Amino acid sequence: MFLRLIATASLAFVLASGQSSPRAEIAIINARVYTGVAARPWAEAVSIRTGRIEAVGTTAEITAAGATRTIDAGGRLMIPGLNDAHTHPGAAPDATRLEGPPAVEHDPTLTEVIARIGKAVESSPPGKWIVGQIGAAVLDDPRATRATLDPVAGDRPLLLHAWTGHGTVLNTAAMRALGISETEPDPPGGFFGRADGKLTGLAHEYADYLIARRFAMLPDRAAQVKAFQAFAAEAASFGITSVQAMMTDLPIADAVAVVESANLPVRTRLIDFPLTPMKDWREPAARRIKTSSPLVTVSGTKWIVDGTPIERLAQLRAPYADAPKTSGRLNVSGVDLREFLRRAYDAKEQPLLHVVGDGAIALALDAIQDTGATRWLTLRPRLEHGDMLQPADLARAARMGVTLVQNPSHFMIAPLLQQRLGPERTARIDLMKASLAAGLPVALGSDGPLNPFLNMMFAMMNPANPSQALTLEEALAAYTRGSAAAELAERQKGTIAPGMLADVALLSQDIFKTPVAELPKTTSVLTMVNGRVVHEAKPAAAVQERAPLTAMSFNIRYGTANDGENRWPLRHDFLVDVMREQAADVIGLQEALDFQIDEILTALPAYAVIGVGRDDGARKGE
Repeated sequence: MFLRLIATASLAFVLASGQSSPRAEIAIINARVYTGVAARPWAEAVSIRTGRIEAVGTTAEITAAGATRTIDAGGRLMIPGLNDAHTHPGAAPDATRLEGPPAVEHDPTLTEVIARIGKAVESSPPGKWIVGQIGAAVLDDPRATRATLDPVAGDRPLLLHAWTGHGTVLNTAAMRALGISETEPDPPGGFFGRADGKLTGLAHEYADYLIARRFAMLPDRAAQVKAFQAFAAEAASFGITSVQAMMTDLPIADAVAVVESANLPVRTRLIDFPLTPMKDWREPAARRIKTSSPLVTVSGTKWIVDGTPIERLAQLRAPYADAPKTSGRLNVSGVDLREFLRRAYDAKEQPLLHVVGDGAIALALDAIQDTGATRWLTLRPRLEHGDMLQPADLARAARMGVTLVQNPSHFMIAPLLQQRLGPERTARIDLMKASLAAGLPVALGSDGPLNPFLNMMFAMMNPANPSQALTLEEALAAYTRGSAAAELAERQKGTIAPGMLADVALLSQDIFKTPVAELPKTTSVLTMVNGRVVHEAKPAAAVQERAPLTAMSFNIRYGTANDGENRWPLRHDFLVDVMREQAADVIGLQEALDFQIDEILTALPAYAVIGVGRDDGARKGE
């Protein structure tokens, strides 16, 4: 097992030579390696050098070539690092949460929600936020307004958000806290509920996203950083090495600042989500916002074209089965969408279009066809969700390079979909098998529970359309090379092959041999990004390190010293880079104060600390 420590006692070590070696830096042997490469899907071992896969082969071949460090995987399954193609990290202010099961499991009535609010008020101090989850029952209830909620919540700001991410109800205190006036105009692409010219507290689509962003921006920078670090640590614990983050909660410039401050261990693609009118879009965010971390990229622009069937705002070609007077609603016009796509193509920016209803999908595909058709092949415009993509549109979408990014947790609401769409239309949704057969690239992301193995199980069940359920290998491929292709990066990651980035995971169980119902119990025993360990579980006999323990000693000098241009805030990054580059198992620090150690541990989460301060035997002093 790995042991990575920062020791705060004064220690002396002979440091290894910094000269390059012809041998690989790391060899992982005795593994069951799923490469994801069709020509050679299985192997036993890999070697890693300068952050990339150097060789893939048998244990004998890789052992014979030699390596500075050798990890014996003990027969565990190794897979390419997972890539969550659609996720929503972010922070939220301290709040009292309403009790009760998730709304997707039990859709609470307004009466139930009011009772939960009353109970929360009893334990929540005045002025503290109360937050709860709702579903279709509350959104459909005309009494779900601030006039109903105000007498129950009083001066405590209350936010009720739909589990779908589409639809919010606020009380008056929450509107005031978020700077939403009683006569707030509808933003482009969204609308507020109104009565007698004043807001009722209900918000849909871009009015909802306006509220969500203001709410998510209430925590200070430190809280934002902590939230992203917790998200990334959870991701790495599942073997996720790349995340594609929809920045609905933060302006893209703020998101870059937070993520780079957080020093996340996983690759993070930040996707712009403008709240300005689509017709005003002029250039990609990456042209004006630069990143300094090689693990952070900014690319892609996302727009929400329609809602979901739950609140009946997904745009359908025909009326809803349970509400024949409505077919949903578009958030953007065809004219604006085509103009955006023309500008995006000229700027070489990948468009990401949230489309759920068959009407919205048809609009998107028509607009893509009208603005270039097959010339889009190199940019691969994305349909996020695309639940009602029709069989007749699959070949057309594939010819234009369209990528389908699906979220299997959406498959698990079959009864409600049948109610909204009727059995005939429900039988034609979530065409995963047919999409692959048509040559349409498919990627998977969470957009809900982060656990990728839970989402793979959902994809293998697909209760809304069981004939379209994926195999385990198809789901895994979509979560690795499919997601890499969805961000135009399949030549860098998504498979285990020579020259590819050394982003890999050793799993706690062999998912190819595990019963489907047991898949969600899977975690990563060892996760690597760029050939560096970013997560390591420590169960009995997890993996064995065959290399001798390596150590280094480093006098980092007191962080309180007045060192001018060499003061601690200015030398911190350099020192961390040295420690990261040396990758010693044990680092002995001298003249290290507690706040310096905390900052180093934040930057190097694979390490733990031993040692005490000399002044009080705890934290005080060197």
